[in-house]
Amino acid sequence: MGRKTRRVGGQADPSGGSEDPSHPGGGGLDVAQRTEVGRVRPHNEDYVDHHVPSDPRQRELKGGLYLVADGMGGHQAGEVASKQAVELVKQHYLGDTAHDTGTSLVRAFRAANQKICELAQADATRAGMGTTLVAAVVLGQKVYVANVGDSRAYKIGRKGIAQITEDHSWVAEQVRSGLLKPEQARHHPQRNLVTRALGSRPSVEPDLFEGTLAEGDSLLLCTDGLSNLVEDREIEQIVREHPPQESVKLLVDKAVERGGSDNITVLVVGPQDGVVPVSTSAKVPRRAIPLLPILLGAAAFLAFLAVGALILPSLLAPSATATPSAAMTPTPPVIESPVPTLRTTPVFTGTMASTSTATPAQPTATLAPTNTPLKPTAASGSTGTAPPTAEPAATAASVPAPILLAPREENAASLHGSTTFEWSYPRALRADEAFQVLIWQEGQTHAGVYPLGRETNAVVRLDDVPQVKTAGAGTYFWSVVVVQARTETKLSSEASPWQFNYSGPGE
Repeated sequence: MGRKTRRVGGQADPSGGSEDPSHPGGGGLDVAQRTEVGRVRPHNEDYVDHHVPSDPRQRELKGGLYLVADGMGGHQAGEVASKQAVELVKQHYLGDTAHDTGTSLVRAFRAANQKICELAQADATRAGMGTTLVAAVVLGQKVYVANVGDSRAYKIGRKGIAQITEDHSWVAEQVRSGLLKPEQARHHPQRNLVTRALGSRPSVEPDLFEGTLAEGDSLLLCTDGLSNLVEDREIEQIVREHPPQESVKLLVDKAVERGGSDNITVLVVGPQDGVVPVSTSAKVPRRAIPLLPILLGAAAFLAFLAVGALILPSLLAPSATATPSAAMTPTPPVIESPVPTLRTTPVFTGTMASTSTATPAQPTATLAPTNTPLKPTAASGSTGTAPPTAEPAATAASVPAPILLAPREENAASLHGSTTFEWSYPRALRADEAFQVLIWQEGQTHAGVYPLGRETNAVVRLDDVPQVKTAGAGTYFWSVVVVQARTETKLSSEASPWQFNYSGPGE
C-alpha cells in the first residue's frame, strides 16, 4: 500500500498528519490543527486552515479566522471543492471591510458556493462536487460561527461541551423531527447524506451563530470523521486536559484507532496558559478585592433589611418594582455557560431582508436554513442563478412533504430512458392521498408525471414525459408532492427540488 497524502493548514504533507501550534497574536489564544486520511479512504478530501492577521489593526477589525471543510465527489473533485471553499471564504471575508463580521462571513460563504458551482459546471470530471464547511471568527471575546453541512463546531467550557452548529444532514433532520433517536442516527446507513453543501446548488444559505468566549473556553471545529467515531464526552475530556497541540493529535489518533473509516480533521482554538481572552482593543486588569470588609458589610446590610421588614412591612409591599434581570428578559436559548455564550439556534445579523421560511431537510439538497436567512447576494461576476422554489402548499400545512432520496444530484449528470425516482415519507398515506412526481425546467410550471402512486418510488420514462419531450436535452428539476387522489389537489408542500440533466432520447 502506497503512501497517503495528508494536508496540513491548506498544504499537502506527504509525511502524514501534523499539527500547527503557532498562532501569531490573536488575543491570547493558541490554535492547533490536524488532518488524517484515515484507514479506509484512498484520498484526503478534508481541508483545514486558519488565518490570524499579524497586523494588530487588521486583527482588531477581522479577528482570527478558522475553517474546516469536508469535500464530496471523489478524488480531484472533493479535494478541489474543500480547498476552494476554504481559500475562497478566507479571501472574501478578509477582503470585505464594508460589512459587519457576521454579514461578511455569510457573504463569503455565498461567494464560495457560486464559484464552486461554476467550477463544477465547467469541467465534466468535477460534476457533482461539493463540500461541507464550518468557519469561526474569534474577534476579541466575540465569536461568530457559520456552517453548511455536517462539519461541526463545539464549545468546551467550565460546564461541559456543547455543539454550536446544527448538522445539515438527513439523519439529523429525522432526529429533530422525532423520527429517529440520536443513537439510531449514529449508526444509520444514511448518516452520511448531507442536506446542504457548498457547490451542490447555485444558491445556499449558511447558518450563522454569534456569542462570546469566557475565560478558559475552547472552540473545536471538526469533520464527521471525528464526530462519528468519538463521543462528545471524550472530546470534552481530551480538550479540557490537554493543550490544543496535544488535543488534536489525541483526538485524531482515537478516531483512527476506532477504524478511521473517513478522513479525520480537527482544529482547536484554546487559551494560552494563564491568559484570559480579552478584547483586542484593551486588556482589563484584574484587582484583588479584600474579602473581610465585604462579608461584614453584607452582614450589616442583611440585618438592616430584617429589622426593616418587621417595622415597615408596608414599604415592602408588591408596589416595589424589581430591576429586570437577564433571567427575566426573554432571550433565545443559549449554550450552558456562566457568561453570555454561543446560541444553540442560528442568530443572523445584518439586514434581515428576506422573509422566506424554513423547509424540511432533504438528502443532498441545498435547502433554506432553519431560520430567516439574509438576502442572497451573488458573487461579483457570477452567472449562477438560483433554481425555482417549490410551489406553496395548496391546503393543509399539517401534511408533511416527502424527502427526496435518488437520483442524487451528483449522480444525475446524464439521465435518459427509464429512471427510478425515490423518496421517503414519515408516515403512511391516508386512503385518499397519493404521491405525484413533478418535473420542470426553470421558469416552467411544475408539471405532474402520471400515474399517481402510493409507493415511495416511481419508474419514469423521461423520453415520454411531455415537458421533457418538448424541450429536449437540458437541465431539469424534479420533486414529489402529496396530492388528493381524486382531484390532484396538493395536500403538502413540494419536496425541495433536485436537479438532473436529460441527455436526450436514444443516448
